[in-house]
Amino acid sequence: MSNVREIWENAMINLVIDFPIYAELITKIGCKFVKGGKDSAVAWTDGRAITINEEMVEEFNTNPIITDDTGKQVNRTITQKEMQFIVCHELLHLLGLTFDRMKNVGVYKEDLGTDEGKRKWELWNQATDYEINALLHNNESTDPTYGDRKRNPVGNMPDWVLYESEYKDLQAEEIFKRLVEKEKQENNGTLMKPGNGGGSGNGKNGMIPLDDHLPIDDEDVKNEVISKMSEVYGSKQNGLGESALDRTIARTYKPVPFNWRKALSKYIRGYIKANYTWNKPSRAGIANNIILPSAGTTPKLHIGVAIDTSGSISDKEINTMMDHVFTILQQFKSFEIDLWCCGSKVYEETLLKLTGSNKSKLRDFKVVSDGGNDMRENFKFIKDHYKGKDKIDMLMILSDFYDPLDGDHETTSICPCVFMCIDHKDFKKPTLIKGEVYPFEVENK
Repeated sequence: MSNVREIWENAMINLVIDFPIYAELITKIGCKFVKGGKDSAVAWTDGRAITINEEMVEEFNTNPIITDDTGKQVNRTITQKEMQFIVCHELLHLLGLTFDRMKNVGVYKEDLGTDEGKRKWELWNQATDYEINALLHNNESTDPTYGDRKRNPVGNMPDWVLYESEYKDLQAEEIFKRLVEKEKQENNGTLMKPGNGGGSGNGKNGMIPLDDHLPIDDEDVKNEVISKMSEVYGSKQNGLGESALDRTIARTYKPVPFNWRKALSKYIRGYIKANYTWNKPSRAGIANNIILPSAGTTPKLHIGVAIDTSGSISDKEINTMMDHVFTILQQFKSFEIDLWCCGSKVYEETLLKLTGSNKSKLRDFKVVSDGGNDMRENFKFIKDHYKGKDKIDMLMILSDFYDPLDGDHETTSICPCVFMCIDHKDFKKPTLIKGEVYPFEVENK
């Protein structure tokens, strides 16, 4: 695998973890790699695939520092963070149908045979890039506990792409209008010749092309793009018009009670790396929406989730834990979850098998407790219950861990464990079990 493809692979792994809707949509479209083409642009899309120019990525990483025409140094390095930004940039051109919305501002493909028509098309490309880059760069997410909003950019915006803070809250149609007015003011009421000042995706200095999006003439291709988007969003109206980008952001960055992607990232990375190849991404026939395509079948990550129902756990804490289980099912559609209660023992009669598609069955889960508290019982249970092909890949325990597992030096596990620790800041992870501790609090117990 080339270094460029390794960068792309790492970028896609992180998108699966941090921005799964984008990863899912990119999978639907598909990515391919070429050497050269498109006037040495870094990436582009024709509606049927997102294309990565390996030659230009290699050139940027081999000779990263250049001086632009203003004398300023620009760093062109493309790491996996920049690659995340680039592939999502291409995706949003399709999702927002920027190749079709040009009609909103009086730009038509029939006019591309004239200099004025070509220049308007260049300015429209620039306007859509300003809009998309601002969406990715200035994305904010909401902390559901405290209600605070914070920046959560999609990858890292390259130094050389089009971005102006004055345009960050504007749609491409308004940006286009301003670009045309500005250019006419500076050019005696006329537009410049095409090719002056760069086309779509050029940096502020006009030196570095990211992409160039021509109108999609073929209605079949256009309908194919809409169909792929609707597979994820559930309606062929999604992805149409200016509001598509707003819907994308709202869906992608929906607040959740806990950052499960962060908690599970280590295990997701290892699992995906071991089970998938992306050298030839599939564009169809993928049964599970979140995990990226493989050369063969699409397996699921099998997780055991144990809910502490001992006497030290309040009803509010149990409800909070169940909310977290539902959140996992919503975010990780390709996971299979086995859920059970544990007090002084594991209550096998409570075992419930869940996936993203049958998450409504969570309402049928019955809480059982005898008041006792020994989370070590979970590890005895998984050793006896999961054997051969029915193994679990990871165990999650949601508990306050005021029990013998705190500081344990003897218990072992057949798989890694995530310890979701409620209101117990001093909990010490069992020394012989691989895993991570993630504390969280339940207010007003």
